[in-house]
Amino acid sequence: MYNQSQSDIFANIRFAPAQRIVILIVSLCLFTIVGSAIIGIVMRGGMTTQTLRISTVIQDCIVFILPATVSALLISPYAARFLGVDSKLRPMQLLLALLALMFSIPAMNGLVKLNEQMSLPASFAGMEEWMRAAEEQAKASVEVLLGSASIGSLIVNILIVGVLAGLSEELFFRGALQRIFLSCRMNHHLAIWLTAFVFSAFHMQFFGFFPRLLLGAYFGYIFYWSRSLWLPIILHAFNNSMVVYAMWHEKADDVIKTGGESINTFGADAPMMILTSIIITAFFIRCLYKTRTSDISSEGVN
Repeated sequence: MYNQSQSDIFANIRFAPAQRIVILIVSLCLFTIVGSAIIGIVMRGGMTTQTLRISTVIQDCIVFILPATVSALLISPYAARFLGVDSKLRPMQLLLALLALMFSIPAMNGLVKLNEQMSLPASFAGMEEWMRAAEEQAKASVEVLLGSASIGSLIVNILIVGVLAGLSEELFFRGALQRIFLSCRMNHHLAIWLTAFVFSAFHMQFFGFFPRLLLGAYFGYIFYWSRSLWLPIILHAFNNSMVVYAMWHEKADDVIKTGGESINTFGADAPMMILTSIIITAFFIRCLYKTRTSDISSEGVN
């Protein structure tokens, strides 16, 4: 049986569990085809900063926001409630979530470095070569996307890569996909981690898979605990904006330094700092858990 909070979120929900998943997949495929066609037209003039920015906006709006919105409208008569965008976030939860994210930087940087150093067995050498080539191509695209080191470029990048990406990806992955999994009475831990896996795999950056997996799970849990999608949206936008800001400074030869290191590598080679980062982050996540909405002690399978 659903508890009261689930009754609110999934009231009068339509279609069978498998059908809800199919609706999201079909919507994603259809809008991806449309988005890809439009992006193809935009990119006919070549890959430039302007065309990549326009393409990124198109992708976020058509490939992520529209499928999530259409699926929610079809599945529930209370689409905004289903997606979690009608719930206000609580300032204390936001503060704790931001502190956890900030203090996790050394640990996440260490994991990023470890992930980048991973290699496949010799029998998969061809696959690894392809994966690393794809990674390098993605990095090259990001460099072009970020453009110049001007203040105007920084603002545009934060709006596109930070704010819009945070909004669109959270709306699709946590608001739509995770909620659809939960509506199918899936155990909430499984729903959160499965969504995080899809989220990380979707980016097609294999040597950043595990850090993104943990980040996706973190967003999933804070959404589950708070019931407000605005919390992971803000966290996602803040995280992306920090990366954009750091890369902007590096491009301008004015690297953000903390102990002589860029924020993107800070603490990666310091085991004690990583351990401290893990402990403090766990503390803030524990505090965040204690602030969870009291009537959602369990979702999915009871």
